[in-house]
Amino acid sequence: MKKFKLDATGLACPIPVVKTKKLLEEYETVETTVDNFIATQNLDKLAKQLSYNIAVTEVGSNYEVVISKNDLAKDNVIDTLNDKCVIPVTQAKRVLEKESKVEILVKDESNVDKLEEFAKKNNYNFEKLQKEDHYSVSIEKLNNELEQEKPVQKFDESYIVVINKKIMGHGSEELGKRLIKAYLYALTEQEELPKKIIFYNDGGELVDRNRSHVLDELRELENNGVEIVCCGACIDYHNIDLAVGNPTNMYFIVEDMRKANRIIRP
Repeated sequence: MKKFKLDATGLACPIPVVKTKKLLEEYETVETTVDNFIATQNLDKLAKQLSYNIAVTEVGSNYEVVISKNDLAKDNVIDTLNDKCVIPVTQAKRVLEKESKVEILVKDESNVDKLEEFAKKNNYNFEKLQKEDHYSVSIEKLNNELEQEKPVQKFDESYIVVINKKIMGHGSEELGKRLIKAYLYALTEQEELPKKIIFYNDGGELVDRNRSHVLDELRELENNGVEIVCCGACIDYHNIDLAVGNPTNMYFIVEDMRKANRIIRP
């Protein structure tokens, strides 16, 4: 197995991502060392985009990120205990697209709650077992009849939603806040969901833990597999405390817009 070790400490994003992506064209495994957590999240995004395995380990003040061309889950078990970047619901959904059962190991009870909500919404069987320092969660598909009773939501890979304001439209801010909430609620009810929602500029406040009034709608979308990302520079500028989604950078925003057949800006 061809492996390469990349020292990306001191490099600003998106350079670690760009260098890692190029190396993965030649090597089966790339171990990238970075010195900030945002870089690990961007590398996680790269791994998910390529459907590669990723593991993140803290080493002193740095992080070692190993990306390899293996399956994300081993024997239908997703271990998130030592990997801060894995989104348990998203990974569970990916396994259940091919398998009937998945086991997820998680540390935080908040992730257990999200997995339970995901299972209930899809009429899946849910079981949790509390261990010494973590939880083991099992999610299993029920019979086909129960699945057929639930309206099927599909993903339209051809379009993404871009939100660059905390309100919808121009004019009354109060009305604009109502409209953006109504829009996101309506989006949760669509038969075809977008692949991704990108937030930037003061639109990033909609994913903030304390300032957003649309977190319920965004969590619903995220629990159904819609990827939610927010510009990292905007997170820093507006002091955003992310409640949903993950940071991204301009490299990925440009790439997502370039590849999308349709971009919707409410």
